[in-house]
Amino acid sequence: MKKKDSNIIYLIFILLFTLPTLSYGQEKTITGTVVSLRDNIPFPSATVFVKGTKNGTATDFDGKYSIKAKVGDVLLFSYVGYKSNEVIIANQAVINVALEESSSMLDEIVITGYGKQSRSKLTTSVSKLDTKILETSTRSNAATALQGTIAGLRVTNTTGQPGATPQIVLRGGTNFNGTGSPLILIDGIPGSFYALNSDDIESIEVLKDAAATAIYGARSANGVILVTTKTGKVGRSSINYKYKYSMNNERDDQKYIGAADHINYNRQSIAWFREVAGNSGAFGAFLNGNNSAGLGNNATTDPFTTQLLTPSNQYLLNQPGWASIPDVLDPSQQILFFNNQEVGDRIYQTSESKDHYLSFDGGNEKGTYYLGLGVLDNDGLVLGSGFERYSGKFSGSYEVANNIKVNSNILYSHSSLNRSPLGGDDTVFRRFQGQASTSRTFNSNADGTFSNDYAPGQNQGFGNPLYYQDKFVRKNLEQRLSASVGVNWEIIDNLELSVTGSHFTINNHNESFNRAYRVGRTDGPLRTGREAAVSLQRTLRNQLTTTLNYTKRVGKHNFNALIGAEYYKDNYFSTSAGTRNSPTDLIETLNAGAEADGIPTSFESEYVIVSNFGRLLYDFDDRYLFGFTYRNDGSSRLGNNKFGFFPGVSFGWNVHNEAFFEEAAISNVVSKLKPRLSYGVNGNLEVLSNYGVYGSYGSQGVYNGQTGYANSSLPTLDLFWEKSTTLNVGLDASFLDNRISIITDIYSRDINDKLANLTLPYYTGFSGILTNNGTIRNRGFELQINGDIIRNNDLTWNVGATFTTNKNYVVKLPENDNDLNRQGGTLIWNADTQSEEWVGGFQEGQRSGGDLIVAFEQAGIYATQAEADADNAITDEYMPGASRNKRWAGDVKWVDQNKDGVINGLDRKVIGRTTPDFVGGITTNLNYKNFSLFIKTDFATGHLVWNHVKNKGYGQTQGNLAQPIEVLDSWSPTNTDADLPRFVFVNGAKNIWRGSEGSGSLQNYANNKFWEKGNYLALREITFSYSVPAKYFKDGIKRLNLYATGSNLHYFKSMSGDTPEIGGVQYGAFPVPRTITLGLNLTF
Repeated sequence: MKKKDSNIIYLIFILLFTLPTLSYGQEKTITGTVVSLRDNIPFPSATVFVKGTKNGTATDFDGKYSIKAKVGDVLLFSYVGYKSNEVIIANQAVINVALEESSSMLDEIVITGYGKQSRSKLTTSVSKLDTKILETSTRSNAATALQGTIAGLRVTNTTGQPGATPQIVLRGGTNFNGTGSPLILIDGIPGSFYALNSDDIESIEVLKDAAATAIYGARSANGVILVTTKTGKVGRSSINYKYKYSMNNERDDQKYIGAADHINYNRQSIAWFREVAGNSGAFGAFLNGNNSAGLGNNATTDPFTTQLLTPSNQYLLNQPGWASIPDVLDPSQQILFFNNQEVGDRIYQTSESKDHYLSFDGGNEKGTYYLGLGVLDNDGLVLGSGFERYSGKFSGSYEVANNIKVNSNILYSHSSLNRSPLGGDDTVFRRFQGQASTSRTFNSNADGTFSNDYAPGQNQGFGNPLYYQDKFVRKNLEQRLSASVGVNWEIIDNLELSVTGSHFTINNHNESFNRAYRVGRTDGPLRTGREAAVSLQRTLRNQLTTTLNYTKRVGKHNFNALIGAEYYKDNYFSTSAGTRNSPTDLIETLNAGAEADGIPTSFESEYVIVSNFGRLLYDFDDRYLFGFTYRNDGSSRLGNNKFGFFPGVSFGWNVHNEAFFEEAAISNVVSKLKPRLSYGVNGNLEVLSNYGVYGSYGSQGVYNGQTGYANSSLPTLDLFWEKSTTLNVGLDASFLDNRISIITDIYSRDINDKLANLTLPYYTGFSGILTNNGTIRNRGFELQINGDIIRNNDLTWNVGATFTTNKNYVVKLPENDNDLNRQGGTLIWNADTQSEEWVGGFQEGQRSGGDLIVAFEQAGIYATQAEADADNAITDEYMPGASRNKRWAGDVKWVDQNKDGVINGLDRKVIGRTTPDFVGGITTNLNYKNFSLFIKTDFATGHLVWNHVKNKGYGQTQGNLAQPIEVLDSWSPTNTDADLPRFVFVNGAKNIWRGSEGSGSLQNYANNKFWEKGNYLALREITFSYSVPAKYFKDGIKRLNLYATGSNLHYFKSMSGDTPEIGGVQYGAFPVPRTITLGLNLTF
């Protein structure tokens, strides 16, 4: 009995040990849920793979999954932005996993040319946008999200016009003036950010070094921005609705003096001008006529309210806002005026925006779909400005066979960009907003009260914006369509053929009509030209791309090879016509005009690029990384040298995967360490016109009823490719268990055989000829850092920053008779070397001088006439003839740099540059349970700004402009201890600038005192959000997020104007508005 019992016990032990072994090799179904460790929110589309196999699936919207696997297999769970987790299958049938959030940039997946890679294996310089920035702000243009978020990329808001695209320059550009726009590909199709709905965007990557961009060859010298739009995900279906309501507010940092001060300063300034110019009768109309400080305005309808106080008009003093002061030039008489304190606000309208977005998406193992519909109505701040957009996006894929999948993608936008009918930004913000506070807005009734009739003001370019706002009809309509269809065929395991055809079109339609309007006053001349015009621009782009991709793993060796071919054709057509002298304001179309206004025109042009390209990626054991890319492009824009070859090679080393590193003590601090090295070549044809190399003939006007043509440019058939070569050294590293991650790059880019115009002698009959004209070198440093300050289940705090510096140099120029083969520039006296020196322009071995600022140096202000008379021996070549050897109290005492007793062009000095030394941004994200706080900033330092809105008012060269409040601190007989010169009419004493008002002259011949530092830190966005727990909705609502966002809230700056971002001469910029947004994100 005992032996029998012992046999049974032995058998039980055998079964216990054998059953687990027998279970190996037997598949079973594993189910479970994948959630966030921090807040237990389920992850849709998280990937679940059996490690080492292709067996995988994705979670549904509730984070649930189901997969067949064997006991002993390892399940790998991953989700973008979170740490991967591995679980060994034992006997359990349910495996629930909570993933921990990862702030390490080095774990992310990035889109590259014709593919994607894990950053851990990336050997080139690629930056990825955190798309959280796109979620909560109303953006009429998605490119604004790039500002301060991508190292090496300078994004500048040049206008606050809704819908406008900011200026984008990567690594200093490739042009002599530091510009050059990156190639923007939206789902592989060349396009732009204009009218692209940010809610359609899945990811944005920026390819920066030549090794990364070489695969795009001819169009990639200025970098490549890859925009990928959203697609459906396997294992989920959802309906999502987003709504944002925004209120926009003006900045108005530019301040002006009031009416009384305006009258006093302007009348005195005319007297001082007469003194300086030796002309006792100059500008009499501005003293006695109907001007802003003149005495000749009437009491009811003239553009300004200033007039001599008499018994017949003193009744106006009984009305609010009217006052009188003694005439500063003749205190025995009184000047009557109205102080219009709202004159600067007349250009504004109530501004708000409403943004709706509705999407449907889903998919299974056979196919996916995504449909997004958007409506944006964004009223601009300025009268008549705004942007409307209706957008649609569809993508779908379907597996027609086990190894064949078809896909399609459609993006459509229907938009209207309405610019102010008042004119350009400088006209609106310098001339219309900058009018004197003695201006009249309404006509006056006989009893002195204001009527409801708008006063026209002086004219349509400097008048009452409320009167002229409906006199100029401007309409815009643009339609954009991007469509593609593709087939992916897995020929054999690991070998896939992809063929994609795409079509992109833009139809842009503009109409304008000028209604009849009066000039000067309500009973002034009626202008009845009634010009009507219409124009149409059409762009057609067709592209066919074929790629063959092979991936293979052999032991520890990983290969990924791709070859491809591409055909690209771009066609552009435009036409315009106009008529005039329509009999009525009611018909705004061309047919009502009595005659043609100019000659109707049309134009068509196209070019073709044919290409083949390839890429090889290799790594050994995830340690030693290698990449090679090439592209061979042929372009119809070149004559005898159509084809160019553009290779790129890169290397990387994952030091942290080495055994010696893992065993070293430093591995406790340094989590990941990967040095990178890359070199590549890019082409650039953007400076070429489609047919320019063949020479061209241009219209010279109409003679005897026929149009005459003449040779307008010389043929240049032997031009060859402009090529940029970039050497990039990079380092990716993370520290303290990936709490801190850095990506840094140092680069040197040479733009060889630069395509640029070479100036020709006048006797040739041509101003210049396009040549391969020299070499430019850009050098820079980029740093991107990201760190988790706090990281636990309930509370996380993440901080990120970017930092960029870049300088452009001239390496080689065509031979000429100048030292250093100088082109352009200006001659000054170098006080250090005590010799004349050419600065600016382009000179071999020196920094590019297009952004250099050269100015006269203000030593002080002559406090008294006696002090001024002591310098009468100095000849000032810029003063009026009567004052060449006569100094005046209150004027600038200039530094005579060469001490020769003459103030001329040699007495200038270099004071700075228009481009920043450093740009970057800082972001922080604080999460506590379901609450989140996101803050985004950007900054730039080292650039100078000339605020011509302020300085032209100080110079008063228009005659009726308002003066900036700085004039109150200027020299006067009662304020002799001043640092600002006296206010002299039409800049008569040349105290503000000494040349013309052109940007080139202001950049080289102005007073250094009036250039301002453009350094700024912009508080670009603050968002506070709350995710309502889904449990409150009992599965009816899967997600509800509520948020409030403040955008462009404040500039920490020292300059006087509204827009410190734009370096150099600002004639009048439309500042970005301060915006408050309330929004929700709802998912069913």
